[in-house]
Amino acid sequence: MNSYKVSQLDKKKLLERASNFIFSSGIGDAASQLCKLNMRYGLAQMHLIQEKYGFEPKAHFISTPDETISRNNYRWYSGYGYGGRISWGSSNDKIIFLNVKPNQCGILVGALQELIDYNTLIQRINDIKAKQIYHNDILLDWDLGVSNHFLNIFETINTREGKFPPYMFLIHGSAPEIRDDTYGLGMYVDKSEDLRNIAIKEETPFGIQYILLDSAAKEYFKLNDKAVKFSLKKREIIADHIFGNDYEVVCNQAHQFLKDYNNIYLGSNCTDTRSKFVNSNIFPITLRADYPAYIVEGKINFSEDSLQKLNFFKRAEALEMIDLLKDANILPHGSGYSFPDIKGVAEVIEEKFQRYFVCNLKKSQNGLKIIRSVSNLQFEYRREEVISKTIQLDLGTILMKLEPKYSIKL
Repeated sequence: MNSYKVSQLDKKKLLERASNFIFSSGIGDAASQLCKLNMRYGLAQMHLIQEKYGFEPKAHFISTPDETISRNNYRWYSGYGYGGRISWGSSNDKIIFLNVKPNQCGILVGALQELIDYNTLIQRINDIKAKQIYHNDILLDWDLGVSNHFLNIFETINTREGKFPPYMFLIHGSAPEIRDDTYGLGMYVDKSEDLRNIAIKEETPFGIQYILLDSAAKEYFKLNDKAVKFSLKKREIIADHIFGNDYEVVCNQAHQFLKDYNNIYLGSNCTDTRSKFVNSNIFPITLRADYPAYIVEGKINFSEDSLQKLNFFKRAEALEMIDLLKDANILPHGSGYSFPDIKGVAEVIEEKFQRYFVCNLKKSQNGLKIIRSVSNLQFEYRREEVISKTIQLDLGTILMKLEPKYSIKL
């Protein structure tokens, strides 16, 4: 326990303290740097609020190798990055931080015995989009053309002994239907007035956080359970309509959800098969559309060897967090955004409760790019370096390499 009050620290000390609770396994590029610098602000706010309500102020972020920025402005301005696990309690503490915005995004992997030509797929998809399809009285919102969501078809390249189907497809989608209060409480605090009405608004030196306590937290977690199941089923319904009986589900995993009251996997697979939200120990990792995807067997992580490689061990020991890190159970779901023109972050400037990141440009010796919002920056996706780091840290075992045939965004 702390021998001092977190609330007595000035802003600089609060940020320094928050940095100590970031355990980064990222590759260290500009997007990774931005993620870590922004996460300090989210964790510092969490620490202040935890202490206020009698919880130990030890919220922390354990990142995956694909750690990056969040292109959701509300989440980013709230002080959160993307790609990892944010934890703020024992799993049963009845407090939920809403600004992290779980959306139940995930990927279904299906096996095909024959390759379907893209003309046929386009026709089937357009037929589906012309229909009104419901599940549990909720009208499905086709979101496979939005943001980084997609339907990709691959040819299987075996990397371990075993019989694997010759072709695979990946459906990447979420549950936008449940973000606002159209069908009930709603998952997104910036979209649902009903959710804001039951939330507690906490003002901190770094901004505003919305939280839920006790019975309100229980109600929200029940909605999270419903939304994860809905999102999983939605991907299956879409697959059924496109592929009929010609496919088998390999896995259907969420990578952005509340695991319990105090843990969110935010752009990270969860390899803890004890969780009711994890339906197998098989997970996809996707890169750019023109790069292979991978099917991976998850592992309980981090190992002690990986903690030493990452220079986490001594710090985690001092914070009494060794057991937490050995039970992180993270795995990248993708390669993460990167910025082709930004070399790194020189400093962060605060002006009227807003943060500006002063970045060094790659091709200009003295040029700077100063940004607040990251949602409209020119970006690309990383390549194989995320896979290399995943293998190096023994976060999982590659079962299959998938060679891209075509990617469809409609």
